[in-house]
Amino acid sequence: MPKTRVNGIDIHHQSKGAGADVILIHGVTASLAMWYTKILPTLAADYRVTAYDLRGHGLSETTPTGYSSLHMVQDLVALMDALGIQKARFIGHSYGGCIALHLALLHPERVEGIVALDAGLACLRHKRTIKEWPGWKRFSRQLTKFGISYERFMQLDSNNDVSEIFRKSFDVPIQFGFRRGASRASPRFRKLIDETSIGSEFREIAGMTEERLPEIVAPVLALYGETSPYIKLASELSRVLPNCRYETLPEDGHFYLLREPGVALDRISGFLADPAAYIGRDQKSVLSAASQPEVTHGLPTET
Repeated sequence: MPKTRVNGIDIHHQSKGAGADVILIHGVTASLAMWYTKILPTLAADYRVTAYDLRGHGLSETTPTGYSSLHMVQDLVALMDALGIQKARFIGHSYGGCIALHLALLHPERVEGIVALDAGLACLRHKRTIKEWPGWKRFSRQLTKFGISYERFMQLDSNNDVSEIFRKSFDVPIQFGFRRGASRASPRFRKLIDETSIGSEFREIAGMTEERLPEIVAPVLALYGETSPYIKLASELSRVLPNCRYETLPEDGHFYLLREPGVALDRISGFLADPAAYIGRDQKSVLSAASQPEVTHGLPTET
């Protein structure tokens, strides 16, 4: 279980395979274990794939603060430097997609392409469709059992600190992956929520404003579940990013990657092979011109 000290903390990471670099970034309350369902082993046949635990997650060190996407980018750049990775292709789920996009904004020279898997961005939080989330009806019996309703969710979501929503999710068993059916109230999870400022910091815009999104020139595949509360972000990212293509997965929600990782793998693999070509010939010419100057808790809480 290799760890590297960056920015004064120990970051846990694992690498498999050989070839061009691909870096996997998980979302809030998850860990690098999510990628072992199918994504990492498959991609490692063609690439050197590196997955790591965000600070406070998995086996990485927990700190009281430092959980905004800007802090996470600083951790990521330092880790890349320590591992000798100058440039990579990134796959980020949820908050992980936000981190990858923020990296592309601040350090475009380090990014060859990004697969944003149902990414949530703080500056686009107003685009969420929480009220229309099909889960309110589909899982109404289970959610009611744990005292969760749309009205209660919105009460807890009424400010910029979602720590109480995370705590509420302790009662809901893990829905997907290796630990399906197990309690999510692990000591590390409780420590992350109770002893850090992640509940508010991961919702900070942290400099990646709507106005600055067009500055992200890296090729981006925005892949969203059709029933996800973040589905409107897919077309919005395609509209504002100069080199972005969005695709949707029918009848899938925010956690499609955990439920059926193979569903997205073909699209991910196609993009990674040649990000600019996957986005399209017209987009490729725009990129060339623009760049010359330089789990998962089952509730729709992220960003």
